Amino acid sequence: MEFDTDIESQMIIQKNLRRALDESSMVTITDKNGIITYVNKQFCETTEYSSDELIGKTHELIKSGYHSQEFYDNLWNKIDSGQVWHGEVKNKSKSGKIFWCNLIIVPFFNKHGKIDEHIAIRRNITQQKKYYEENLKNEKMITVGRFSSRLAHDLRNPLSIIQVSLENLKLLYGADKSQQHKMDKVEHSINRITHQVDDVLDFVRERPITLNNHLISEIISESLDSISIPENIKLILPKNNVEVYCDEKQFSIVFNNLILNGIQAISGKGLIVIDVNENNDEIIVEIEDSGNGIPKKDLPHIFNPRFTIKKQDTGLGLVHVKSIVQAHGGTIFVTSRPTIFRITLPKN
Repeated sequence: MEFDTDIESQMIIQKNLRRALDESSMVTITDKNGIITYVNKQFCETTEYSSDELIGKTHELIKSGYHSQEFYDNLWNKIDSGQVWHGEVKNKSKSGKIFWCNLIIVPFFNKHGKIDEHIAIRRNITQQKKYYEENLKNEKMITVGRFSSRLAHDLRNPLSIIQVSLENLKLLYGADKSQQHKMDKVEHSINRITHQVDDVLDFVRERPITLNNHLISEIISESLDSISIPENIKLILPKNNVEVYCDEKQFSIVFNNLILNGIQAISGKGLIVIDVNENNDEIIVEIEDSGNGIPKKDLPHIFNPRFTIKKQDTGLGLVHVKSIVQAHGGTIFVTSRPTIFRITLPKN
């Protein structure tokens, strides 16, 4: 009688353990060859397979292709030797959705001491993995940002010295056309590197936004102070001198980048037209250039970090432009042929 009571107690304990596992984890049981004999509801919901589709099959069904054959060989060697295996596994659902699991596989022995089956207990850690990877990415970006900022600052001093030396050479040899042509090429290279350095500094530098009312003409004027408009390009400024509630320094960076973008897009004679309009709710700024336009396939990526269609460019300028516009509660779009950058800003 006491023996029967012990068996009954053990069965109740096992039943409660099974229920606790089923409610908290994904559970599967396989025979010694890896053929699935049991799956719980959570496993079916996550993998998107029914129990009928899974039982009699192997876990090959949910392989993502991420892990090597060596990974699975080591796993099987461990559980075949009677040891518990524990690790993280990347799987794929029926619809192709990727999910990560913290997996424990426990071998069970029969009365003869031989492995009879394996029980696998999985916990979905997809969100934790995403969070960890995002944190890691952010930490890397902070490190890269600090290094880039230091490097950009270090480059500025020698660039300034080269620029001053070039100005002196122009005074000495400016009358010689062949020398002038060579010096123009050097100046172009200095300006290009300076622009790239400024791109990096603007991108990594954290500045608080200081909002005030500013005339659009003042903002454009400040941005033009650091730009040399080539003789072959005509810049047409807006007729409407609208007042904008913004950070003047930040928005001069926006105009600076978009005007330079237009200059670089034009080969031969061309036009850059800045137009400003307003309605009851918004101020609309359009910057159009007469260049060759942006290839259609590149338009969706134009504001992505490190994406550039120019060979000698950081790919950060337009990213920074977008972040400034969005920080002001605005939007920016681009169309091609002709290339028009359209910025909308809320009046309030």
